[in-house]
Amino acid sequence: MSSPEPESKNGWLDAGIRAAMIGVAASAGVFVMGAAFLFDPRTALGVAVGGAFALANLWAFARMADAFLSRRGKTAPWTVFALLKLAVLFGGVLMILRSKIADPLALLVGYGALPIGITFGTLFGPKPPEDGIEPDSGPSDDNSSERTSFADRSREDVLKASPPGPEEPPSSDS
Repeated sequence: MSSPEPESKNGWLDAGIRAAMIGVAASAGVFVMGAAFLFDPRTALGVAVGGAFALANLWAFARMADAFLSRRGKTAPWTVFALLKLAVLFGGVLMILRSKIADPLALLVGYGALPIGITFGTLFGPKPPEDGIEPDSGPSDDNSSERTSFADRSREDVLKASPPGPEEPPSSDS
């Protein structure tokens, strides 16, 4: 048996993250062009630096999220990486502002490409695969492993936020 090929050469960068990163880069590019057209080159540079920070931050966050969620190996190095990422982000912004390379508003506009790009990447990027049970289909006869959620069944004690244990019968509200 052969293992399925990873979606990218990196193995961790799935299509959704790629779409979000493309969205952030495209948003930052539009903002830079707008700043260059409407303002001066210094403002466009500040927007470009903010966009670069946004893209780098998304990349780093995607790496950390993959490491934490996959639970492969130890997460301590990724915790250190998260703290380093935060220090580089704040320290880099502080150095850029102190050296007056960019105005704070220009950096903020460039960094604004992050939520806008993620939104566009989510809206227009690839759709996630359908997994789970179709709403119209009944219970399956095979014993395949199905993905379940805490919200699959209606339960009286919703604040417990855990699946029913072996001693608890499933609720039959429906």
